[in-house]
Amino acid sequence: MTDPSVNQTTPPGLMSTAQAQQILSEIELALQSDLNRAIELAQAALARGLEQVRVLTLVALRLEEEGRYPEAMRLLDRAAGLDPRDASVWNLVGLCLVKQNRRRAAVAAFEQSLALDPSFAQPYYNLGTTWEYLGSYEDAREQFERAIKLFPDYADPLAGLATLAVRGGDWPMARDYAERCLALQPFQPAATSALASADLNDRKFEDAERRLRDLVDEPGLDRFDRPSIHSQIGDALDGQGRCDEAFAAYLEAKAGYRAAHRHNFEDAGVESQLDFANRMRAYFEVAPAEPWSAPAPRGDAEAWPARALSFLVGFPRSGTTLLENVFASHSDVLALDERATLLNTEERYLASADTLDHLGTLSAEEAAQRRAEYWQVIRGFRMTPDDKVIVDKMPLYTKKLPLISKLFPGVKILFAVRDPRDVVFSCFRRAFQMNAGMYQFVTLESAALYYDAVMRLAELYRAKLPLDLHEVRYESLVVDFEGETRAACAFLGIDWRDSLNDFASVARTRQIRTPSAAQVRGGLYSSGAGQWRRYAKHLEPILPILQPWVERFGYDAD
Repeated sequence: MTDPSVNQTTPPGLMSTAQAQQILSEIELALQSDLNRAIELAQAALARGLEQVRVLTLVALRLEEEGRYPEAMRLLDRAAGLDPRDASVWNLVGLCLVKQNRRRAAVAAFEQSLALDPSFAQPYYNLGTTWEYLGSYEDAREQFERAIKLFPDYADPLAGLATLAVRGGDWPMARDYAERCLALQPFQPAATSALASADLNDRKFEDAERRLRDLVDEPGLDRFDRPSIHSQIGDALDGQGRCDEAFAAYLEAKAGYRAAHRHNFEDAGVESQLDFANRMRAYFEVAPAEPWSAPAPRGDAEAWPARALSFLVGFPRSGTTLLENVFASHSDVLALDERATLLNTEERYLASADTLDHLGTLSAEEAAQRRAEYWQVIRGFRMTPDDKVIVDKMPLYTKKLPLISKLFPGVKILFAVRDPRDVVFSCFRRAFQMNAGMYQFVTLESAALYYDAVMRLAELYRAKLPLDLHEVRYESLVVDFEGETRAACAFLGIDWRDSLNDFASVARTRQIRTPSAAQVRGGLYSSGAGQWRRYAKHLEPILPILQPWVERFGYDAD
């Protein structure tokens, strides 16, 4: 952290310059060994009117830890006004933005911090973890490696590389980086979590549980890290067949996620994704058929670089990652790796009944502009769509099928189906990176209600929209892989190739952004079917919500 200037005086009458200097010296001394003491001194100094960068940033740090982000940001704005070139201020701004789920803005704040002070170690790690969350794994790796090169004794970037190795399924590398990190800093939650992930992969469930229980009781564990540790404990207990204890751990994990993130998703005026799905259903239940009977036309001269376009939708944990990686092993296919390709477009057209009305009557010219933006987004991901069959996988694009149907003439829709009970239980137990959609899984009831709302919406869309849609059932895919895959290939207009049988090898070379990564890299497995039965008594309260979909998709009642 850069040293602030100490020649900024306080308002007259509150304390002398000498008193202010003494307080700042005490704060600096406390920072060497006792951060909490330094923050307490800063809080007392601010209460006495000492308006100084170090004081403001320390108090803002405490507010950030307590989740009081608007207050923290106001103090940081005052600190930046006093010294806009203090890199520590911008680093803390970035941390506050991350906690508010504003990660693109956080990237800019961390980059500003590094531009001001390239010798400041923390923003390299913070920028790396933010890029990791955003799915830019190479950018994340670059920041971690740069930090290690500049600061060999800085442990956190080694933990970052361990986490990336976990994501890539490179377990020996994950262990190596994590152990190197912990040799430098014995308490580093991300490194311990990476080792536990490696233990879970090796089926060393007792070892994983031991590591994680030692960690979860640490008083210094961040409230944003604690839920994922509880989730891993649940997986370790599940692996030992201790289902009741595992379910209790999953409950604790989700309660922690809700406590840490509810300010982003439950504040007044925030539309939840469940509310969004219900609003879309209310609109289309009464929408006239004519505006939605056909896509916006495509001009003869309009550039369309891809050979064909398809969207892979359904619901999280329905087998979409498996299917995407099967197609990714085909040389004619470009799989987009679950990237947000329609974010700006959906904000433009799905925000209200008025914007939906406009979408329904979209002109050819406006549609062409939105399609051009779509191709530009793909190229911005350093991907080349030219002459490829695009598989744009985003399970919850199910809710946005009117936008897809209207914008893209001839689009193919692959709809993934899996036993609703397995889907909802899997969504509840998994530790997703938090966003508005994943926040619906913080309780079993909200997960079930969200599934029901999205499936109701899908049924309505199938009745109202001209969708060229093909269902792929997860359980059928793992039993008759070639038959199901041949049918899906025929639907997409690509030839069957034997290379599709080796999709797991291709998956091991790809960065997979979902919790299914380890399973997909291991090849086909049938153990994913019927997992809900071991937790049936815990799922009893939500089974009535799911029963209509169990019947609709043809699954056995028990």
